[in-house]
Amino acid sequence: MPGMTQQTAPSDLPPLPDARAALFLDFDGTLIDIAARPDAVVVPPDLPVLLGRLSVALGGAVAIVTGRGLEVARALTGAPEPCPWSFAAEHGTVLAATAGIPPLPEPEGPPPAWREAAAAFAASRPGLLLEEKKYGFVLHFRAVPERAEETTAFLRAMAEGSAFQVIPAHAAAELRPKGSDKGSAVAWMMRYAPFAGRVPVFIGDDVTDEDGMRVARAQGGQGYRVPERFPAGPADVRAWLARLAAQLEAAGPAANSGTTIAAGAA
Repeated sequence: MPGMTQQTAPSDLPPLPDARAALFLDFDGTLIDIAARPDAVVVPPDLPVLLGRLSVALGGAVAIVTGRGLEVARALTGAPEPCPWSFAAEHGTVLAATAGIPPLPEPEGPPPAWREAAAAFAASRPGLLLEEKKYGFVLHFRAVPERAEETTAFLRAMAEGSAFQVIPAHAAAELRPKGSDKGSAVAWMMRYAPFAGRVPVFIGDDVTDEDGMRVARAQGGQGYRVPERFPAGPADVRAWLARLAAQLEAAGPAANSGTTIAAGAA
């Protein structure tokens, strides 16, 4: 149909892992397409079912590792209660994992005065959007790209000499605590069941995902970047995950005792 994304041939996508894999999946730009506003994204209706299938087939070793706030991520993924997959939200700062994985040390949030200043900054510049999070906040300038430099400089001046850092994102700049990133969240979860002893596979599309990819590779797994390894973007990722779910389901529960996937550079 006209306007539909042309998916990449399966043979041109990364090889499917086996049942010893642990999946760590970014959300925006990886599982779903990025929208003009973070509240305007469209989530494919079959995505929650796909995540559930993968979680069952991999014994719960599936995690959404996202910059979104935890409750927003839960709502967007249609997470049931209890949820069979884990979350590392706010770029790994907030962990909501399956039973047996202890929470990460809780950082301090930014001072209320910083939040007020950011709100005033955005309100005085039409087109800027402030996204609040538990331990930080984001200023989105997708609608006004000419504000990128000014906005990033504003946050960097605010964070200078503090326990916070400013991270670039898709048409946005985010202020969040130092010491928390997607890589540290992956390393933490890989210490505990159901992730321990598995081979991590991290898929993401942004600079904030590179920490997760680095840790996955260091632990003998893979880090795949969208669109380099998934040229059609999230549509390719979802199709690849659907093929993986079907392969694991066809192999049956006994496949969990199989061999691990081969390590190598993405």
